[in-house]
Parts: sequence; C-alpha cells; structure tokens
Amino acid sequence: MRLNKRQIAVITVLNVVIAALVAAIFLLPAVASANGGGGGNGGNTDVITPPTDEHEKLREPTAGRVPQIQRETRLMGTGDETVEAVHFVDGIAFIFGNATVSGLDFDSYGGFLCIVGSKGNILGFTYFDGRLTAVGVAEGGFAAATIVRGGTDEAVARLYSVDYDGKAEAVATLDGAASDIIAIGGTRVAVVTKPNVNSFKLTEYAVTGDGWAAEHNTRITSGYTLDYFDCYRLGDGYILAARAYSLPRYDSIVFYTFEAGGDATAHFYGGSGDSIMQPYAVMPYPEGYVALCRRNGVAAIVTVDYTFMSYRRDLLGFAFDGARLLYCNDLYYACFDSADGSTVYELDEKLNRRTLSAANGMSPSCAIKSAGAIIVGATDDGKAKLTDASGSRALSLDIQSGVFYGGYRTTDGNTVIVLSATGGDALTAPSGGRDVYVICVKI
Repeated sequence: MRLNKRQIAVITVLNVVIAALVAAIFLLPAVASANGGGGGNGGNTDVITPPTDEHEKLREPTAGRVPQIQRETRLMGTGDETVEAVHFVDGIAFIFGNATVSGLDFDSYGGFLCIVGSKGNILGFTYFDGRLTAVGVAEGGFAAATIVRGGTDEAVARLYSVDYDGKAEAVATLDGAASDIIAIGGTRVAVVTKPNVNSFKLTEYAVTGDGWAAEHNTRITSGYTLDYFDCYRLGDGYILAARAYSLPRYDSIVFYTFEAGGDATAHFYGGSGDSIMQPYAVMPYPEGYVALCRRNGVAAIVTVDYTFMSYRRDLLGFAFDGARLLYCNDLYYACFDSADGSTVYELDEKLNRRTLSAANGMSPSCAIKSAGAIIVGATDDGKAKLTDASGSRALSLDIQSGVFYGGYRTTDGNTVIVLSATGGDALTAPSGGRDVYVICVKI
C-alpha cells in the first residue's frame, strides 16, 4: 500500500514520541539515584542544574559588622593572603600582595595588585608571575619585582612596570630577589637585589618612553650573612643599612656608602664578644641614623651620625623579642615586644623620648598621619586597637591576628585602613585562613 505524505508525517511523529518515552524509562532511575532518591522509593527526580553564577570580583563594599566600621571591602581567597605594600593616590588604594593558592579573587598563586576606590569599591585586579618581593613608586605608577622558583633550586626574578590602571609589563630580569625599589626623580629607578645571602646589588635603571635600560650598578659582598633594612638616597650616592652576622660569634649593624657604579665602603657598629649587637630596625633622622638593637641581652637605642665618625648606645634595661620603628608627623615610635607585653616610646627629632602610655597593651604596626598620629596595632589579647598619642581618641575592635599595613584620613574625618586578619566579630569571616580587608573606621 502506498502511503501519502500526510500519513508519513504522522508515523514519523509517533516514532519520535515512542523513542522519547523509551529514553525516559531508562534515564529517570539514574537521575533519581543521582539526586538521592531511588526508582521506587519516592526520591527527588528533578534534574539539578549546577550553578552558573561566576564570582563577582569588581564589587561594592559591604556595611561594617560593628557600628565603628562604616564599610568593609574584603579581598577573598581560599588560602592565606598578605600585603607586600600599599600606596594611596587621591584616595585610591593600590594593594600589592601575595596569595598562597588560587581561587575566588585570585587567579593564581603569587603576586597580585588590587585597586580599591575611595568609596571602597574594587576597581580591578592584576596578577603577576611569581611571588612579589618588593614594590616602589616609579614614573606614571609603580615598579614591582617578583621571583619564580622552579622545580629545582633555580629561580627567576622579574621587574615589572605597573601603571595606575593596573596594566603590568615585564621590563627586566633581575639576578636575585629584589629587596627594595627606590625612585630617583622622575626618570630613574634603583633596584636593590640579593643574589645570595652574603651580597647585595644596586642597579640604576633609566626609564624612558622606549622602556627601561639598566645603567650603573654596584655589587656589595661580605664574609657575613646580610639582612636588608633600607637604602637611602643622599646627594649623588646611597646609604644601604643592613645586619651583618655570623652567629654566635659576630653580629652588628653595617652601613654601606657608595655611588652607583663605584665601590662600597662599610661602616660596622657591633662586633664580637661583649660588642655583639643585633639590629631590628633602622631609620634616618635629622642628625644621622637611629636603630633599635639588642645589646648584651637588653633593648638599646643606637644612633650614628651622618659622617659615621661616632655613635651612641642608650641601654633601656629590659629584654625583648622583636622591635620596629614607625615614623609619622615628624615623630618616631620605637616599639619593643616581649612576652610581658609591648613597650612603646615616642621620640622627637632630637630622639628625646617618652613612654607612650596610650599604647600600653598594644603592639603597633603602622602610624597614620592625622592632626595627631593614629597608632594602629594588635593588643596583647590578640585583638586590635587604634589610638592617638594622647589616648583621647581610642578604639578597640575584635579583629583576630590583625596585621596593619597603612591607612589615611578621609576628608570627612574617618580613617581608612588596609589590614590582613584571620577573623573576629568586627569583620566578615575570611574564606580561607587569612584575608585582606580595607575598612573605613570612625575615630
């Protein structure tokens, strides 16, 4: 019997329906099992569609969890995130740091730049190849250095030029991890690297529209292990401050003076036997250099004049575990930490000192410029405290294991602070072990 076109169409449709019913009979039990049910056990047989929403990186801040915090911006990661450097330009925070794993805000392990606007909104992320070791200001933005370690002992260190939009370009390969990046005017940058444990190298780069070109360099070598503190531009030359040691026999501060391309002269303060002196922090001051040291087991403030002809040590008579120097509003803050609590001194430009009683029970880690400097740090019970020198403005916050990297006062009298923390009632809980936060605080 010959079928007409209408009959053929009807048979075709019926075949499609039958095939669909057969497929449903075989597939529905599998779907039910996948969703926690069984073929005859009344399980949920709805197909679960995996979520397609992507993590939103460029987002607005959230309201603070406590009344003292107006807003919070949390940089989310699945591991530990820390800050290498933070720079503020017209209220915009340029946060350079390192992530231990990739996930959420961070595309990879290693270095990142997050740009946060003046209202706390995240404007952009930049990711670097390797772990950031140093960041400095450069013409039109910043310079950042990373190091990438391979499967062997080999490592590659790179220097990047980064503009204010976050665009990064590799401009040089370095011969060791960078310890510091120093701007020299608008057209040159000096980079201090550490090729090995016994040496430093300073290289000047000319920065032009055609790129970065290495010019003069000076290599410093020593028979001692060297730890870097700081490097200062003085006239046409440099002063590099470091710790030189060969434990347990020798420990001292050393200042290297040189011009780029020339030889360095070493000036040692410390030595062996009763002269062993371990430095913890060094800064310049109007009459020379000041250092916090351990001398004969106790805290000491050591000063060296600019000519390196004389130095003075002032023993404070107590033991300590760690120390650091802060500078703000033409004042220095000498911070000594011990198991019994922290001791903080305020020093003027002549280094006359007074105990900063407002900082009792806290270990300051940054000072924010204000009508009176705002000292920020962790308290002895592991929380956070902000105070001015008089103690008239003081605020305690439940922030756990906080490390504070810097901040600024807003035009409306609030304080923006960049920190990392492991949690606490005052912050949104971190998604990993340690997240980075930008908070706006009323104080």
